[in-house]
Amino acid sequence: MAGRDGRICRAGAPVVLRPHREYVRWRTRQIAYGRWEPWADAAAVRGHVRRLRAAGGSYEAIAAAAGVSPMTVHRLLHGQRRPEDRGRARRQPLARVSADAGQRLLAVTPAIVEQVAARRDATGTRRRLQALIAVGHPPAALAHRLGLAPRMVARIVRRTSATVSPALHSAICDLYDRLWDVAPPERTPAERRAAAAARALAAGHGWPAPMGLDDSRIDDPAYRPRAHWRPAAGSGDVPGRSSTGAVLPGTPSTDACGRTPAHGPRCQAANAQHHRGGHS
Repeated sequence: MAGRDGRICRAGAPVVLRPHREYVRWRTRQIAYGRWEPWADAAAVRGHVRRLRAAGGSYEAIAAAAGVSPMTVHRLLHGQRRPEDRGRARRQPLARVSADAGQRLLAVTPAIVEQVAARRDATGTRRRLQALIAVGHPPAALAHRLGLAPRMVARIVRRTSATVSPALHSAICDLYDRLWDVAPPERTPAERRAAAAARALAAGHGWPAPMGLDDSRIDDPAYRPRAHWRPAAGSGDVPGRSSTGAVLPGTPSTDACGRTPAHGPRCQAANAQHHRGGHS
């Protein structure tokens, strides 16, 4: 089943994007064959979503499993205010829903919702990868260390992936603990070019290096790091650190207050909080 934006969805499978032009051709064929039905009755879909909610599914988890927005799920259950009802508490129940959203929601099962809910927010994972890139570690090298395809790392870094599995989060957290104060290899011209390209990528997006992140809040989506990527300038360079502020090998790693950052324990604490049901 294809959605308006060209997504293909089936029960138990992730939503996969396909080119928009392919969707346009599909829609044109449906209209030509007389099979184009843009709307569906909301009552049956609403009843199904209520059963998912009764089974413990959150608005966010149900929406993610169906590939729709959480507001779509909320409006389906609670209705929508009409312009003339502005300022009043009354909501008008939806009589119809788009056929695309309706089919997506009807395909969702409690098992799928539970599987989606087991994933965690990708904010901390993304910040760790971006910080390592700011040090000079190429994304492809990070992907190789993690045993992932480079495109998967690119999806996380570019905010395409909103969630990650707990196992992937732990793997990236461990990699960050090992490399946050380690400069990338720059023995050959190719390695130097790759490291320079990584730093340029981070500079272009303003990604802070590990020393610019608060480890106690790195997994908090509401946290906004104050530091941004910047090269060293003049005689103000700190001995033993790279131009991104990362501590080079063989130099004791300390924060601005002279304390050694506890990256490992904080990552473990974040994982423990997630397993206890806390928010990342």
